[in-house]
Amino acid sequence: MIQIKKLSKSFDSNWNKVNIFKNLELDIKTWDFISIVWTSWSWKTTFLNMLSWIDNDYKWEIFIDSINFTKLKESEKTGFRWKNISYIFQNFRLVDNLTVWENVDLIVDLNNLERNYKTDDILKIVWLYDKKDTYVFNLSWWESQRVAIARAFVWKTSLLLADEPTWSLDISNKKIIMDLIVKLHDDIKNTIIMITHDDEIAKMASKVYKISEKILIETK
Repeated sequence: MIQIKKLSKSFDSNWNKVNIFKNLELDIKTWDFISIVWTSWSWKTTFLNMLSWIDNDYKWEIFIDSINFTKLKESEKTGFRWKNISYIFQNFRLVDNLTVWENVDLIVDLNNLERNYKTDDILKIVWLYDKKDTYVFNLSWWESQRVAIARAFVWKTSLLLADEPTWSLDISNKKIIMDLIVKLHDDIKNTIIMITHDDEIAKMASKVYKISEKILIETK
């Protein structure tokens, strides 16, 4: 179970406090795949960064498997995040001067994390095994997108955050990417929160939410 409680964030603008989120609440069952439709580009990445503790300048509580992440000591939070939260970034955040195989394997190897897949096996699933020794700077956008997906699924986490995983793809390739994510989710039974501005892509998740008046409303 993933529980988000009283998530709030604001900033000061011309001496006025502007609320971005106000007391957002969300309970996600283990193995859920939810999408949140964001109608504008504003604050969606901020929201995911808040959940993953990349941005920690806010008030909230998040419980992952009954552990209150926000109450951990600072020295414990980084290790907890690596073991419990993976991320598909919109801009991928791959290391250009490493190979495909090294990009997928690096985090698991450095942090001695529990695996869902061997690196070679996940590369076969995302159709990149023949590119495993290719440096990332030589890849197409479409190929880089699949490396980012492989890296997010290769190790065992309770929660996977996906920021526009089909961004900048045509309709047919969007469907291929979403079918791949759904297959991997079904195989390993993790919990996924995906942000998208695409209503059709959102419908491929098991539950769909929209932001309205700074609160989350379930629409599916």
